[in-house]
Amino acid sequence: MNMRALFILTLMLNWSVAVAQEKPLLLPGRLTSPQMDIGPYTTFYKDYSGDTLPLLVISRQWFRPFAEKPNERTELTKRSVFVTWLRFTIHNTHPTDTLKLLYQTGAHGLITLYESNRLIGKTGLVLPPQRRPSRFVLSLSVPPGIKRIYIGRVIDYFWSPTPVFSELLTEAGSVQEEFGKGYLAERLLLAVMSVLMGFLLLMFLYALYSLVLTNERAFLYYSLYTLMGVLVTLNWMDYRFSFALLLPLKMSDVLSPFSFAPIVAFYTLFITEMLAIKTQFSLTWRLLKGLLVLLTMLTVFNLTEWIHARPFFVDYTVYDYIQTVPGVLTTGVLLSALVRSRSPIRYYLLLGLFSLLGIGFIPSSLDMYFANLSTLPATFINYPYFWIVLGLATEAFCFLLALAYRGRLIELENTRIQQRYTHDLETQLSQRTQEVEQQIHLLEAQHIRQLETEFEQKLADTEMTALRAQMNPHFIFNCLNSIKLYTLDHEADKAADYLTKFSRLIRLVLENSRSERVPLQNELEALQLYIELEAMRFKHKVRFSIHIPPDIDQRFLCIPPLLLQPYVENAIWHGLMHKSEGGTVTVEVSQPRGNLLHIEITDDGVGRERAGQLKSKSAGKHKSFGMQVTADRIRMINQLYNSHTQAQIVDLVDSEGEPCGTQISLDIPV
Repeated sequence: MNMRALFILTLMLNWSVAVAQEKPLLLPGRLTSPQMDIGPYTTFYKDYSGDTLPLLVISRQWFRPFAEKPNERTELTKRSVFVTWLRFTIHNTHPTDTLKLLYQTGAHGLITLYESNRLIGKTGLVLPPQRRPSRFVLSLSVPPGIKRIYIGRVIDYFWSPTPVFSELLTEAGSVQEEFGKGYLAERLLLAVMSVLMGFLLLMFLYALYSLVLTNERAFLYYSLYTLMGVLVTLNWMDYRFSFALLLPLKMSDVLSPFSFAPIVAFYTLFITEMLAIKTQFSLTWRLLKGLLVLLTMLTVFNLTEWIHARPFFVDYTVYDYIQTVPGVLTTGVLLSALVRSRSPIRYYLLLGLFSLLGIGFIPSSLDMYFANLSTLPATFINYPYFWIVLGLATEAFCFLLALAYRGRLIELENTRIQQRYTHDLETQLSQRTQEVEQQIHLLEAQHIRQLETEFEQKLADTEMTALRAQMNPHFIFNCLNSIKLYTLDHEADKAADYLTKFSRLIRLVLENSRSERVPLQNELEALQLYIELEAMRFKHKVRFSIHIPPDIDQRFLCIPPLLLQPYVENAIWHGLMHKSEGGTVTVEVSQPRGNLLHIEITDDGVGRERAGQLKSKSAGKHKSFGMQVTADRIRMINQLYNSHTQAQIVDLVDSEGEPCGTQISLDIPV
C-alpha cells in the first residue's frame, strides 16, 4: 500500500513539474535579446513509434521537462528514426504590437511547427532550401494580448542525429547566428572538404587517363573507386551545406543513393588486381566473389531505400549488420591476403586500408561525440563524414603510391629482362662466331654451290622468258595470214570482224606473255579467240567447244600463259585440215583435286599417223615451231618451280581400229 502511494505521489510530482515547465513565456511584443533559449519553457515527448502517431494522439501524451531530455548525439538507442516533440506557450503581453519571432531547433532531417494544432511551417534537410533568414528557422507570429501554444516535431534519421534545442531569435539574431563563429567554422569545413574532394577528383582523372593509355584493369578499378569517393563527398557536401547540386534533397545526409558498398567493392577489385589474388589465392578469391555479390545487393538495397525516401527498418540494429558486416568481412579477407602476399607493393595497400579504417570508418562507427568543444573544433571533430572523406583521400593517395611503385617495378623488371636478353645475345653471338670460324670452309663450299644453283636458276629463267617470247610472233604470223586471205577475197565485213577479234587476241597474247602465270579465265579467252579466228579462216570447217564446270573459279586458278594454244593449233592444222568436211576440237577442264587442274584437248581429225603420211608442208612447220616450243616450256616450268606439269598424247581409234582423232591430256599443278 505504501509503495502504491509512493508511486502515485511520484507521478503527481512529475506532472506538477511538467505543468510548471509549461508555464507560458511572457514577452512584451519583442525579445529583450537577439537570441533566447526557451528550454525552461519547453517540454518534450520522445515518439518511439517511428513517426506513426498523429498530432492529436501526441497532444494527449505526457510531455516531460526539457531539462530531462537526453542528448540525441550520445543517446544509446537502436532506432533508425528519431522523433522528438516539443511544446511551449508564448503570451504576448503588449497591448498593440504583434510579436514576430523565429524559432529554431538545430539542423535536422525534418522540422515541423504547429500553432494550435494548425501547421504553420516546415523545414529541414529533406526539403529544398527556402528563402528565409536561416535554413533551419521557422517564423511565428503572436498578436497583441494573445497566448498561443506551439508544438514542434523534430525528425532525424539513423546514424549521428544532432542534438535538439529550443530557441527564439529575432531577424538580427538569426543573421548573427548564421554569420557568427558557426558560419566561419562551416565555411572552413566546406573549404577543407572541397580540397579533399578536388584531390579525389584529380586522382580519378589521372587514373582515367592512365586507363586510356594502358587499358589495365588496375586503373579501371582505381578510377571507379575514386569516382565513387568524389560522388559520396559531393553528396555529403550537398546535404551539409544545402547546395543540392548532385541530386534533389529527399532524405537525410545518411540515407542517400551513394553508399560505402560500391567503394568497398571497387577497392576490393583494385587490390585483387594489384596482388593477382585470382591466381595466387584461389580460395580467397572465391570468398571475395561471394562478398562482392553481397556488396552489389547492398548497393541495390540502398538505392531502393533512397527512392522509397524512408528507412525500411525501424530498428537500427538491422542496419548495423547489413551495412557493416559485408564491408568488415571483405576488408578482413583483403587484410589476410595482404599479410600472406609477398608482393613488395603490399605495404602501400596495407597502409591505405589502415588509413581508411583508422581515420574514417572506426571513428564514425563508434559515433564519437565531444559535447564541450568550442565551435571550430566541434565542427570538424563531431562531424563523422569529414573523417570518412579524409580517410578516403588518404587511402586513395596510398593506392596511388602503390600504382606508381608497381609501375617502377615493371620498369625495373623490363630493364632486367632487356639486360638479360642482351647478355644472352652476346653469349650466343660469341658461340656463333666460334662456330662460323670452325665451319668457314664448309660455308665457302656451300656458298659456291649456292652461286652455281642461283646461276642455273637465272639461266633457266632467262631461257623460259625467251621461250615465252617466241609465242607472240607465232600467233601473229598465223593471224596475219588469215587476214590476208579475207582481204584477197574482198570480204570487208568478215575482215573487219576478223580484225576486231585479232586485236583482242593480240592484246591478250601480249599481256599474258609478260606474266609467269595467268588466270585460267584469260587463257581460255585467248584460246577461244584463236579458234574463232581459225574457224572463220577455214570457212567454218573448224568447230569447237570449251567445257568447264561452274564450281571451278577461273579467276582464282592460274596456269602458265599460252600453254594450251599450241596443242589446239596442232589439232587443227594436223588433224582437221586433212578432212574435207573439217571437224571438232573439244576442250574439257576439270579439277580432280584442289591443287591439280586436268585439261583434255580432243579432236576428231585424221590422227598423227595419217598426218605424218601426208607430209604436209605447213604441218611440218607448225610442229617444229609450236609443239617443240611448248614442250620446252613445260620442261623449263618443271625445272624452275619444281612442279610436275605433264602432257600425254593419245591416238584415238574407232570400233574398226581406224584412226579417228587425237587426245592430249594436261595435268597442271595449281
